[in-house]
Parts: sequence; structure tokens; C-alpha cells
Amino acid sequence: MSIEVDGTSGFSMPLGASLYPPPPYHYHGARMAYARYEADPVAVASMLPPGVTADPVAPICELWVADYPCTTFGTYLEAYIHIRTKLDGTDYWFQPVIFTDREPAMAAGREIWGYAKKLAKMEWREEAEQIIFTIERPVGKRLVTFTITRDRLARPEEIDALPIISLRYLPASEPGRKPAAAELVRMDVQGALQTTEMHGNVLWAGRPSVSFDSPSNVDPWHIFKPVKMLGGFVQTVNFSLPLGKVVKDYLAEG
Repeated sequence: MSIEVDGTSGFSMPLGASLYPPPPYHYHGARMAYARYEADPVAVASMLPPGVTADPVAPICELWVADYPCTTFGTYLEAYIHIRTKLDGTDYWFQPVIFTDREPAMAAGREIWGYAKKLAKMEWREEAEQIIFTIERPVGKRLVTFTITRDRLARPEEIDALPIISLRYLPASEPGRKPAAAELVRMDVQGALQTTEMHGNVLWAGRPSVSFDSPSNVDPWHIFKPVKMLGGFVQTVNFSLPLGKVVKDYLAEG
């Protein structure tokens, strides 16, 4: 009996021993924090695919860090950059780069939605009044240090919630052929803030600090360095990730 390629032998590679199951993928009690800031317009534009545009004067970026204690993929850490963009008149967060430290999460993110995930060494810890998140790649080369306080309870309307798009690109497997995929995939995260009986939503506003500690030609996160800090938030959420929706197919458009 041979392996079937219609999905009956598994959802993901290797067929017959899938690395991850079909979505949706569930996250419980995710601790997440981020800084919102203005960045350099030339640097930001250099990381955008065709048709996706950011503010040409003061593009808005967010650096997100996350501690996922209970997920379909296991326990892991993650960090990523969002750029506030437009595509065909619709506002999106475009995600150009992302780090994770869990193999199934990396494979699923890259293969399904085109998240540009790489493995990295990360740490989430708390000291005094601050959350501290660090990223190294390779180990010993500090790329990012993020800190934030929890100063006050925040309101959900302070969050700039938008759908996320990412570039799913699969190179050709044979010389002379076009890429196997080149498309923008939209993700609409299904989730909600955790709540407490006394304080309501677990959502805080705080004072963030972001430093891109050393430039890297391999992982050029430093091009997203802040020009002007706009604010920061800390939240605990439950959410699920479904399949996405292709909103632009570069190969079909020629």
C-alpha cells in the first residue's frame, strides 16, 4: 500500500508521519507584549512585496514578543515584526520576519501561511517592574532586547487590530520553472483577551524599550529600528489560527 497524496496519508510532510495536524491550531494563556513605533521609510519599503505599501514618511511598525505556554505545537517562544500597510485599499499588518524556537511551529508557519520563520534562541523573563525579552541568532549574537512595564490597565480600542498578510514563496524545484508559489496570504486570527472578574481584560499599557543590539546581514532585523516610539502593550490571550485566504497570487497575475 503506497502513500496517498490526496490528504488521506496525512496533512503535512512527511506523509504517513505528519509533523503537524490540520488547523485550526489553538493557543491558551498566551503572554504577548509589543512596542509600536515609527521606523525609517526607506528601510521598511525594502522589505515589502509588490503592491504592498506603507506610509512613505512615517511607517508604523510593531515588534511583538510572545510566550506560548500551551499550544497545539507545544510550549514555545516567538518574536516578529509587523508593518502597517495597504493592499488594494485594505489595511493590513504585513509580517516580514519572525523567529520561533519550536520545529513544528516553524514548519507549519512557513508551509501554510508563508511566515518567514527561522529558529533562534530567545528568553522571556521578568525583573523588577519590567518584562525582558531577548533574541540571539546564533547563540551569543544578541540581535534584539525588548523591555516593557505594566503601568496601567488598557482598553481594547487602543489596540490597532488588523488582519495579517504574509508572503508565501516556494522556490522552483527544477531549473527553468517558475516558483511553486508566490502569493500573499491573509490571516484572520480568531481569539479574545483573557479576563478577570475584578479587572476585566488582561491588557496593560506600558513603557517599551527596543534595541537592535547588533546588525546582521543574515538576519537584518536592525533595519526596523525605532525612529519614534508610540507606545506598548502587554496582554494575555486565547486564540486559534485557521487556514488563511490568498488575497494576491503573483504567478496567476503574471
